[in-house]
This record gives sequence, structure tokens and C-alpha cells, in this order.
Amino acid sequence: MKLDKNQIHIIETVLEKLGVVYVDYKYEILDHIATEVEEKMIIHTITFEEAFPEVLKKWQYKFKKSSSVLFGYFWEMPEILLNKCIKMYRKKLLLVFTGAMVLTSGFLLFSSFLKNHLVDFFSIATILYSVAFLLSALGYVKIRLSKRKTSYGFLYKQQFMASVLLTFQQLYFMNSGFERNNFSPLFSYFIIFVFSIYFLLSVYSFIFYKAHFQELKRMQYS
Repeated sequence: MKLDKNQIHIIETVLEKLGVVYVDYKYEILDHIATEVEEKMIIHTITFEEAFPEVLKKWQYKFKKSSSVLFGYFWEMPEILLNKCIKMYRKKLLLVFTGAMVLTSGFLLFSSFLKNHLVDFFSIATILYSVAFLLSALGYVKIRLSKRKTSYGFLYKQQFMASVLLTFQQLYFMNSGFERNNFSPLFSYFIIFVFSIYFLLSVYSFIFYKAHFQELKRMQYS
């Protein structure tokens, strides 16, 4: 027994009230719940009004509001969405930290050459850093203005907010900190490592940005 459009709309409305607002997951969850409701209606010969509350009760624990240190405890969302976002973000962080170590290792290999060109190197890095930040800020504003939300947009916004403090700190160190405070080579390599992380996060930000609007287009919301 297939559910009609009104019944599907009822399920969608309930999911939105429970906090399932990211369209890339909402319709996946809606499809699973609708299928279970249809099966229960057929097996037990009951109405939608009887079957839906029973299925929803089975799913209820997955909609419990939760938070994570990865995104900040101030941000809460249904546990089922949080777990999906954490899984996606952890995989990305692993690749970012691995890539940052590779880039820092490359810096170490050419350290003898770069020692004589640190001023030029950090001047170029500062420009790249500033451009990346400005582009990220524009992307943040555009995603905030989107009429619908996606998990990709959420990850982009969380990453941008975390990068704001990191950006100003890094610009300070790269512009004047090295010369004034005469930092040790070890600390210099640490700054390079952090810069590499930010650079790779910027690449992933573009991927999240693109995925967000592709998802909206797929859902015909753009």
C-alpha cells in the first residue's frame, strides 16, 4: 500500500519538527520511515494514523538531540544526523592531517633553501591566506542565504567559524612574530604545519560548498 502525498507530507513535517532539516538526509530518512509504515499497514491491516506513530516510536531515540566536541557543544542536532556528520568530518580530518604532515616534511627537506627566503615565503603565504579567508567568507554568506539546509552546508559553516581565530593568529605569526620573537626552528615548522592544515581545509571547504549547492539543485531547491 503506497502512501499518498498528504501522508508523505505529514511524515516530512514531523521530521522537520524533530530537527531533521538537512535535505540530503531528510529524504533518505523519510523514505525509510515511509517504507516501514507501508509494510506495517499491509501486514497488520491498519490505517496510516495507526501505523505511523508506532514506526515513529521505533525511530524516536535516533532523533534525540546530541552534540559533539568536534563541532562544539553549543550546536545540537538529532543524533542520527550528528553521527553521519561526524563520520564524514573525521574521514576528512584524517586526510587533512596526513596531507599537512607531508607538506611539512617537504618544508623540512628544503629548509636549508627556505631559511634564506623566509621573508618572501611568509609574505606569499600571507597573501594566499588572506585570499583563502575572503573566499571562505563569501562562501559562508552565500550558504547562510540558502533557503534549504544540507549537511555539507553545516560542515562548511562550522569549519569557517573555527578558521576565523586560526586565520588571525596565523597572520600575526607569519607577518611579525618570527622576526620579533626569534622563534625556534621547531616552532617555525609547527606554524608551517598549521598553515598546511588551513590550506587543505580550504580545499575541503570548496568541496563542501560545491556539494551543498549540487544537493540543492538535485532537490530542485536552488
